[in-house]
Amino acid sequence: MSEPEGMRICAALVAAYFLGSLPFAALVARLHGVDITKVGSGNPGMTNVWRTLGWKPALPVALLDAGKGYLSAWMALALTGSLPWALTAGLIAVLGHSFTCFARFKGGKGVLTGFGVFLYFTPMSALAGLAAWTAVVLRTRYVSLGSLTAAIVMPAGIFLEARFLKGPGLYPVLAVAIVVGGFVLYRHRANVARLLQGTESKIGSKAA
Repeated sequence: MSEPEGMRICAALVAAYFLGSLPFAALVARLHGVDITKVGSGNPGMTNVWRTLGWKPALPVALLDAGKGYLSAWMALALTGSLPWALTAGLIAVLGHSFTCFARFKGGKGVLTGFGVFLYFTPMSALAGLAAWTAVVLRTRYVSLGSLTAAIVMPAGIFLEARFLKGPGLYPVLAVAIVVGGFVLYRHRANVARLLQGTESKIGSKAA
């Protein structure tokens, strides 16, 4: 690896972390005079903004959180020309979102940033995950259940794309999608417990 190539890779990964770390939920809530970590569930993510402030403030948070994942993947591929490094940058952006240096390494659960990453690499499967999320949330009003569903549907969609449409070149994307999906499931472990207990908060009700 040449020195310029190494510098480009380093720049892509560092930029991905700081992009992922941008705490848009906290910033948008602040614009509305709210400290999002002190209301609702206390989680600095889009769902808590939605529950606390409504869908209008939550919409730009969703777009910005997805956008930083998409931009991290795009920028890394442009800088390095390497799919593995671009996928690594996407994963780092998700970790940056969840462990942001701008908020004492406490952040959201990585759903929207992960969606943005895979919207860049595999838009069809990412949109399938979004469709599953939307259907579940509209039916149940549990955002967490929608996120859990999407975390399973999207890697499954990428597998089907790799198997029947685009070939083995997508298997590295699938591997990272499985890692991100597993991370999202892990980050929702408390939500899973509340869902099983019947105490999980729905959209339109106060967060647990």
